[in-house]
Amino acid sequence: ENPNPNPNPDGAIVLRVYVHCQGCAEDIRRSLRGFDGVEGLEIDEKNHKVTVRGKEADPHEVVRRLRKKTGKAVELISFHPKKDVEKEPPPELQPKKVMEIVLKVYLHCEGCAKEVKKCILDVEGVEAIEIDLQKNSVMVRGTMDPDKLTDAVARRHRRRVEIAK
Repeated sequence: ENPNPNPNPDGAIVLRVYVHCQGCAEDIRRSLRGFDGVEGLEIDEKNHKVTVRGKEADPHEVVRRLRKKTGKAVELISFHPKKDVEKEPPPELQPKKVMEIVLKVYLHCEGCAKEVKKCILDVEGVEAIEIDLQKNSVMVRGTMDPDKLTDAVARRHRRRVEIAK
């Protein structure tokens, strides 16, 4: 017996599933066709959302079934669409704050500047770089980790790197 007699009182389960083509949409339809409690299905390919209709459908079982049958990442957004509650996403999914960091690095020629620039571009989260050879400074803009940035330059080029601001 089901410990929760009515796991889905509103009758709608909203899921986030990456749907990039008609084949993906058909896989989802095929996976949920005839599944316990599923009465209808709407797939929004543009927004990567799947709405499953059926008051008797257990949201967690629907998610488990879709993950197993399609091999896709399935996220349960809501099964109470009338109460559109926005919860804070986990830290790894929150947008990172864009920052500007000025590094002091000894650059004696254009060649050094190019090497350092290439190294910095390899660091995850770097969006823009401006190098000033006269001031021996490198301005980096992005969502990167400042420690990883300085470590990358120091290790790869064996240069002393300081964060100016």
